[in-house]
Amino acid sequence: MRNQRLNRLEEERIKLFENLESLSTEKLDASVNGNWSINQILYHLWVVETSSIKYIQKKTKYPDSLVSVSPLTYLKPKILKLLLAFGVKLKAPKIVSTFPEKIDFHKLNKEWKNSRESLDQLIVELKEKNFDKKAILRHPILGRINLTLALDFFDFHFKHHQKAINLLKK
Repeated sequence: MRNQRLNRLEEERIKLFENLESLSTEKLDASVNGNWSINQILYHLWVVETSSIKYIQKKTKYPDSLVSVSPLTYLKPKILKLLLAFGVKLKAPKIVSTFPEKIDFHKLNKEWKNSRESLDQLIVELKEKNFDKKAILRHPILGRINLTLALDFFDFHFKHHQKAINLLKK
């Protein structure tokens, strides 16, 4: 991968899947107190990224519609992190919190790897077209964000859910 930030994210994803590899399908699919299972969390993380990739690809087909990111937008991730640190629960949009009946751990790992390769290529294209500083993604809480903020969110979002995965693994 060419993008260093995405490369670090990919290394973390690989480590997580390697760490979970020894778990049984039953453990990966186990839901505690009605919360998401490990497989559901992984699927959610993957869907957030893939749906973001699709949105960015669609949005950048119409460069005239791209706007600049508001300076206030850079404050919103800090507020979001603070809220989550205080235990505030936020409901994920239905599109990224609806799960198939069966989630294949190994297939998901492969599909996520492919998505990351697509994202890496997209980052190259965005930078070539000077779209990386534009608001290329609409986040339900953060609003319109640029590539840097999107990668920040993917990183934070992954780490946030990784804590839940680690608790479920025990």
